[in-house]
Parts: sequence; C-alpha cells; structure tokens
Amino acid sequence: MGIRNKALGFSRKFKLDSHHAIERFGVFFGIFAVTGAIAIGASGVSAYQAGRDSLSQTALYTSDFKTSKTNLDGTVDGVYTNERGNKALVMMHFSPTAQISYNAADYRAFLLGSDTSLNSEPVSTSGIKGSLYAFGSTGYIGVLLNADRPFDRQVLNLTVRANAELTAPGTQPKQASGKLAGDETFTKYDQWRVFFNPGASGVQKIAALNAPTFDPAQAYYGVALKKKETEARKALDQKLVEMRANLTQIRSYTSDLQTTKIDGLFLRPPAVPASIATDKITGVSAAEAKDGVSTLALQTKHVTRGGFGLNWRTGNVYDGYLHALAPAGQSYAQVFAKKRDEGSDPTIQQISDMQWILSDGTSLTKDYQSSDVTMRPLMNIMNNLSHAYQTYSANKSKYQSDLSLDLLRLDVSLRDVQSNSTVRDDKDFLTTLH
Repeated sequence: MGIRNKALGFSRKFKLDSHHAIERFGVFFGIFAVTGAIAIGASGVSAYQAGRDSLSQTALYTSDFKTSKTNLDGTVDGVYTNERGNKALVMMHFSPTAQISYNAADYRAFLLGSDTSLNSEPVSTSGIKGSLYAFGSTGYIGVLLNADRPFDRQVLNLTVRANAELTAPGTQPKQASGKLAGDETFTKYDQWRVFFNPGASGVQKIAALNAPTFDPAQAYYGVALKKKETEARKALDQKLVEMRANLTQIRSYTSDLQTTKIDGLFLRPPAVPASIATDKITGVSAAEAKDGVSTLALQTKHVTRGGFGLNWRTGNVYDGYLHALAPAGQSYAQVFAKKRDEGSDPTIQQISDMQWILSDGTSLTKDYQSSDVTMRPLMNIMNNLSHAYQTYSANKSKYQSDLSLDLLRLDVSLRDVQSNSTVRDDKDFLTTLH
C-alpha cells in the first residue's frame, strides 16, 4: 500500500476526510484547545519561575528616588550585607549641595515586606533592628538592618522619613517616586521609599559589615570612595606615562641640537627652568611590568605652585595622605589655603622666555626672522624642543595640582565622615510590620 493510500485510510478511520467536515473541525479544535492550554500553562510556569529567579538574584529594585514634599533627587548606591547575611546596609545619597539634615536624629524609618509585584505584605525575617547613619556632610545616608538570622529572600519596602524639612516644599508631583497608591503619608510627610532584597544571591558583601562594631568611615570608603580612588590613581598613573614620553621627546630634540647645522652653525642647549631641569620618571608602566603593576614615579626637586608633592602610590585614601602633607602645628585646611594662595606657576612663561643661542653667539630669535628659509631647520628644532618643554610642564602641573587634588579631596571627604557622622539607633527609629 502506498503512502497516499495509507493517508486516506487514516483520514477515513478518524473521520478527517471531506465527508466528515464537522467531525474534522471538532478534532482540530480539540487539538488546538489542548495545545493552547499547554502553552498557557507553560507560560504561567515560566512567569512563575522568572519571578522566583528575580527574587532569588535581584538585590536592588530602586536605583533613585525623590523626596515626596521637597522634591530632592536621591540615588541608591546599593544594598550590602555581611558574610553571614544577617546584616544589611542600604546606602543612599543626595547631592553634596542638597539642603538635607546631616543629623541622623532627624530621620525615622518604616519597613514592610513586598511581593514581586511590590504589593505590601508582612516582613518574614524576624528580629530586625535598624539604625540610620548620616555620613558627615557628604550627602550620604545609610540604613543598617540587623536580624536574628540571615535575611529571607523577600523584597523589603523601606520608607525613610525626614522629620526636618530644610527647604520649602516644591510643586507636588502626581506620583512621587517610590510612592504606593493610596499611601497618604507621602503627602503629609517628606519621605522616600526604596525596594530591596538583602537575601538575594546578587547582593554585594563588604568587609565593614563583618566587624563587630559598624564603622561609618570604613563603609563609606568601601561603597562611595574606593572606586573613585581607583579612577584617580589610574589618571595619575596615565599622566606619568605621558610625562615620561615628554621627557623622551626632550632628550631626542636636545640631541638634534648637536647634529643639525646650517653653514656650521648649530643651536646650543638652552638654559632650562630649574623647576623642571632635573626631573625624571623612574620605574615601569603596567604594560611593561611582568606582574602588570605600574611603578612609575616622578623624581623632582620642585613642586608646582599650588600643587602637592604627593607620594600617592605607597598609600591609600583610607589610611590617609593629609597627615603627611601638614607640617607640625598646621591643619590640612591651612595647607590647602596656603596652596591656593601660591598663585599660578611661572614655568610655562619661563620656557617661553628661554634664550636660543647659536654657536657663534648670535640669537636665533633676535638676529633672524622666522621667515628666513635658510634657518628653517634650526627654527624647527627650537620649536619642537620648546613645545616639548611646555607640554611636559603643563602635564607636571596637572599631575601635581588637579589630579593629586582629586585624590586628596577623597581623603578630606573621609575625614569628614570620621569626624562628623551621626547615628540614630534607638528603638523608636524603625517600625517593622511582621
């Protein structure tokens, strides 16, 4: 029997031929119904599993917020835990210029649980105690939660209320950031809301939460400063690479002074400003080092006006640089004020004023015109060498002033946190719905 005959026999047996249209419709409808049910069921299982995966892995559901009455914008840096998983820190910050209270006593908080749709439910983790830290005048605020056991994988709904409004309430938004429908407290009080899941696998662990006593400065350094410090050090190191290339150019162009001659005349090496005359860049770059660790360093006898002779590579922001810069009896604030008053550095002008003397004692710039074609090779060497000195001087100034100051500002910020942080940890600070 051929394939065609077998197919016709199958159709007649199950009433799928042209003489049984109604029966055929019913069979196909049944097949589609079953297939659809399977598809819907599969999508439901998939959605459920996606929700479970999100709950398992996602640590933070809120990246920014706005205070409900004063309309101040804030950012959530992240949620962090200790190794055991029973301590959680929610780190947030406003702009350093935002008019908020730096006193932790001016805040209180409310903690609820939420499902994956962010609908409120009781908190499943027991024994949670809370405290709030205001990290000096940096604009950073952290809420620290301590539980009796590791946090469950549950979305938590944290509302922070500012009891002190330091700015006049702005125009009320239709739906304040983080506000749930029907929650009238956001109209009555200046507050904001954050959703996070401290029990998620994606939560970041920091050393500051493993210590028996919480140190605000250590937490602030780990969360807010360490990445900025890495970027600042990278910029300093890259500038050293550029400065080394500038010095290589200077040596090359200085050698050209002896080999380039016009009718036996050549340029004598100019008198270089003392501020850069003996500078050297020692060590190797990260690309050259076998272990990938840069050891480049500036060796100089002169610090640029307004700059700092900072040995940044051997230290770090947490241990501090400021104490090494301030002489005995001076505060680092006095050191910064003195640097500010030093004025602009004269090296660039001194390079512009360098004398370019030929081997016969005449001046290339005074006794010859720049348009003199016969002297053009010497003019080119003079311009190249002068430009190399100017570029090096500008890079050195940026290295010792702007880039070093970027690192020192982080140190100042950390000292602020160490000296001026406040905490509220009384039993009335946190209200939890269990």
